Amino acid sequence: MKALLHRGFGLAVDHVLCGSLALLHRRHAERVSTREAAERYFAECERLTRPQYFALPTTMENFRMSAPDVISWRSPALSAATFPTNETARATLYRVRRDGPTIIMLHALMSASDAGYRLWARRFNALGWNAAFVHLPFHYSRRPPRHLNGELCCTADLVLTGDTLRQAVVELRQLLVWLRAQGSCEFGFLGTSYGGWVGALVASLEPELRFLALLAPMVNIGYALYEGPTSWTIGKQLARAGLEQAMIQRHAHLSSPLRALPAGDVAGRTLIVGGMFDRIVRPADLAALRDAWPGSELITVAQAHFGYGMIPRAMAWLHERDLLRSS
Repeated sequence: MKALLHRGFGLAVDHVLCGSLALLHRRHAERVSTREAAERYFAECERLTRPQYFALPTTMENFRMSAPDVISWRSPALSAATFPTNETARATLYRVRRDGPTIIMLHALMSASDAGYRLWARRFNALGWNAAFVHLPFHYSRRPPRHLNGELCCTADLVLTGDTLRQAVVELRQLLVWLRAQGSCEFGFLGTSYGGWVGALVASLEPELRFLALLAPMVNIGYALYEGPTSWTIGKQLARAGLEQAMIQRHAHLSSPLRALPAGDVAGRTLIVGGMFDRIVRPADLAALRDAWPGSELITVAQAHFGYGMIPRAMAWLHERDLLRSS
């Protein structure tokens, strides 16, 4: 009975939130990529390797403490001219000491509040860890006027969607460079949904990670855009524009966590958490990620995509494996 209640409640919440997302995407009908623009973009991407696509800028631009606990820097976003608020990357820092290990917390798509992350940041602090809560593109301080958090991250504008993902990965690599210069040399990633996707891609490029905790990470973007509950509006817009799902595979060597192992040996210290009733990030796709990353572990909790059971389970797993020691 309890499992049935969890399933019913979780699916209802997922349904409501996906329906809200579908309504929001209706107002972006004019932003759908043309066939010509998508072909040009994918042809350019096919010539690039993952290190080339997510390469760090030659200079680290405008890094500064914009508040006592906030670092900001210039983002390599191609969309900055259209959305200037998205040009400045930000992360809130919860510091214990400069040379301590740092947990990088990556929120979900359209995350509406950082209250829960502040709570978990303090818990990491109590364990001797610094914490950095990153404002991913188009979220929080980077939300354009008259838009909701993350509304522009995944739309039928495939060029903007791809570059936003690139932007998020490069920004995190920039942040790691800055944190290393500050004295922190060990890092863990805690990423949820869209943040889990970004974290998984960063892990394929950065070998010095102590652990990865990926909570319902998006690993099948083709399903998300064309088949799943998040595709209710986007899928129709893409179909009308003649942009078939097979086109997404031309970008998979850059954007799919299934196509590249983590750098170094962190796969053996990677936890993937899925929701038993999740229809947005399907358990089968998470099982495929586990199989593609030998040594990683997949566990499930009794919830759908949205819920509060994943982080406590991930924390228990990290404690069990002594991965949260601070020295």
